[in-house]
Amino acid sequence: MYGAQTMGLINRQELTAKRLTELEKLKSRGRKLAGYFCLYVPVELLRAAGATPIRLARADYPSSQAGERYLRADACPFCKSSLEKVVSDPLYQLMDMLIFVNTCDMMRRLPELIATRVSIPVFQLYLPRTAEPFPARIAEFEHQLRRLAEFVTRLTGTAIDDQYLRTEIEIGNQLRSALRSIEILRALPAPRLTTAELFDLISLATLLEPADIIPLIAQIKNQVGNRVFNRQPTPPRLLLAGSIIAEGEREVISLLEERATIVADVICTGARFIEGDIATDSDPFRSLARYYFNRIPCPCRRPNTALYQQIRQLITERQIQGIVYQTLLYCDPWRFEARDLRQATGLPMLEIDHDYSRQNFEQLRTRIEAFVEMLIEAGK
Repeated sequence: MYGAQTMGLINRQELTAKRLTELEKLKSRGRKLAGYFCLYVPVELLRAAGATPIRLARADYPSSQAGERYLRADACPFCKSSLEKVVSDPLYQLMDMLIFVNTCDMMRRLPELIATRVSIPVFQLYLPRTAEPFPARIAEFEHQLRRLAEFVTRLTGTAIDDQYLRTEIEIGNQLRSALRSIEILRALPAPRLTTAELFDLISLATLLEPADIIPLIAQIKNQVGNRVFNRQPTPPRLLLAGSIIAEGEREVISLLEERATIVADVICTGARFIEGDIATDSDPFRSLARYYFNRIPCPCRRPNTALYQQIRQLITERQIQGIVYQTLLYCDPWRFEARDLRQATGLPMLEIDHDYSRQNFEQLRTRIEAFVEMLIEAGK
């Protein structure tokens, strides 16, 4: 069992190291480990097929630089880092299969490059680019999920039983519900949780077994029940949007939370991971297809009106005063969305382009401080 740690609320590094040892033991006993990169991958299906799903969302500057041996310098920093970590990161090297989704162009081509470097079986899940939930599109996505099931089953030797798949769906719903129950604590008038802590919990939820992370969430929720952050003046309430924020590369969050409070986000490694539940009263493959097809769309899908509806709802419900829109360098899908978001919300918005280097760290701090001061003055 895992317990809340002393380094803040969570010692993510310690828990991750412990889990790595567990995964090595699982693998030695024949358990297949399935690495996935995108939140459109149905982890419930992977578990039902006898695999242990692990989200691979690590990145750092050294691995991104090393990735330039295989990708040009103006390629996505996350993809460059992922390409290098497949052969250098101990967690990635444990994987028995890698699962991708055809999202942005760079991620769509990444499995082809990885296949030239390692012999790990790779599967690319086809997600319809058009996000309107017409029956034919959901039926096509269900077909793609069945293809994924066949791929995983060939490697694990475990056929998917519908009842077991329903059980995994229920467990997934319990996990998302537990995370939502603690996520809301950062949005209280007097927040009890930071967004940095939330991202740590969500990261652990994609690494640990649900039976371990769900009690840990409950334990931490109990710990922060009477927590008080004495911050004067009252910090502005922000929404964080934009590109993936990788594990271990969260300087933007840290800098923002020095001066402000992030009360909401629409990041794929953040709150978008925990949205909604999967129906349990119909065919499990159809339920999975509907849920994952209808997730809040990222900019690689159109129309993405659901994303804007979600943001407007968060702005109203959580009394958001400003938006911080962070994009990785060369992340064109999110970069091109910035103007529309600014116009759609009418709120002050700070746009940040960054990679995993710290060369512009102090400049970034200065821009954030100026933005926060502007919001404080506007609120007087």
